[in-house]
Amino acid sequence: MTERVANIIILAEDQEHEILVKRYLQRSGHNERSVRPVALPGSRQSGSQHVREQFPKQVKECRGTLGRRASCLLIVITDADNLSTMQREQMLHAELERMGGAHLSHTEPIVILIPKWQVETWIKCALGQVMSENDKDSDRPPVNAEQIKLAARTIFEWARPGAQAPATCVPSLLTALPRWQKIG
Repeated sequence: MTERVANIIILAEDQEHEILVKRYLQRSGHNERSVRPVALPGSRQSGSQHVREQFPKQVKECRGTLGRRASCLLIVITDADNLSTMQREQMLHAELERMGGAHLSHTEPIVILIPKWQVETWIKCALGQVMSENDKDSDRPPVNAEQIKLAARTIFEWARPGAQAPATCVPSLLTALPRWQKIG
């Protein structure tokens, strides 16, 4: 997005996802006051279920904001888990349609980011670790706030026009880099 965005909505499945997006936004010069994270799910609901259920509501919110002389950006980040990243995205689109929402246009300010099993795979990959896309345990050991900040900086650099991600970049992150670029 070339213009500064007045309203940024982050729909994430857990704290690590949300922090990564916030750090990326900071790196790309967005004002923290314009960021509104959707409340994270409680312990009674899975993160991916939370994102699926909130997605239509947040798309509607973003679309409604656009018509009132304000710019909006919706950033959705959820894991694919046992699905492919494409299947997870199709589930989001199906939920939007089921709730009566119109299909997303590629020109809409909506960015969907989908790591395979866990966002920690992206974070550790960006920190230079060789990671497997299919590692269900990439959240062990856990990552800390400083590691997430450093990973966001690296992802920002990899998403710049003309930049080349290293060969060790996991496929889901490599595929998502143009979407990260759309953020800022």
